[in-house]
Amino acid sequence: MSNVPPESQTAYYPIRVVSSETGVNAITLRAWERRYGLITPKRTAKGHRLYTADDIKTIRQVVALLNRGIPVSQAQAMIENGETPEIRSKTTSSAPSQWQHYRSSLATAVHALDALAVTALFTEVAQFFPLPLATRYLYLPQYQQLKESRQLAGGTARLRFFTSVLQAKLASQLYDEYPTEGPEVLLANSSHDDDPDLLLLALLLRQHGLRPLWLNGQTTPQQLSEITTEPRWQAIVIQVSANAESQLLASIGALSNECGHPVFIGGLTESEQPDLLQRGLIWLQSDLHQASLTIRDMLTGLTT
Repeated sequence: MSNVPPESQTAYYPIRVVSSETGVNAITLRAWERRYGLITPKRTAKGHRLYTADDIKTIRQVVALLNRGIPVSQAQAMIENGETPEIRSKTTSSAPSQWQHYRSSLATAVHALDALAVTALFTEVAQFFPLPLATRYLYLPQYQQLKESRQLAGGTARLRFFTSVLQAKLASQLYDEYPTEGPEVLLANSSHDDDPDLLLLALLLRQHGLRPLWLNGQTTPQQLSEITTEPRWQAIVIQVSANAESQLLASIGALSNECGHPVFIGGLTESEQPDLLQRGLIWLQSDLHQASLTIRDMLTGLTT
């Protein structure tokens, strides 16, 4: 099986990032492209060059060969023949440290409640990275950090600000390039909170090849029972408040028995897992990435 990631999962980096990571200035990179065909970056609609992690690896190999006195005109043939020295880079990972830069910039903009800066950052990231990668490595870490610091002065306001921007920017993209096959998962919120946890989880589920349907706003178990009897759903995810009442959980348990689908519950601590199991419900961890893997693994087992 090929290890090449699908096109929609490939990360792209602008020329300024590549130049910073490799030490090769933009003029030289363009020259290598035109004269020797060493790299063939993609282009945006406006003609800006975009490079992959493999392009960056190739550039580093060329630099290593130049340091050995090999002319650039011979570099491509040597790379294709595997005649490249060991590369010792300042970056230990195969991808640039671009995420840390974006996280720092986003945190600064959110702290200042600067809507223009946050929006501009979202726009720039969307040009270079597919949505699932941006969600996992930028938006989700920033959101979790804000949740953890909401008790600090101004923390709640900043969390609410970022939440509003996040939902506005990401909700419209949930159904872009929507999978045509795969298990369908219904996600609903039965709490009074309007946190974007379910939206972020839906985006992660889509990354795993599932087809999430996200219901915005609060939805009661009774309202869900009107649509969950359809056989199309392979699972239901319901977000509840941390102090969810026993009556609500009992209603969700009855819904689970009625619809016959696995029902996952988010928002509760692991200590309440035994009570959920007695009601026929499945506890979801607060780590949304791990929660998405739990759902994916269970549905994969159910559908194979």
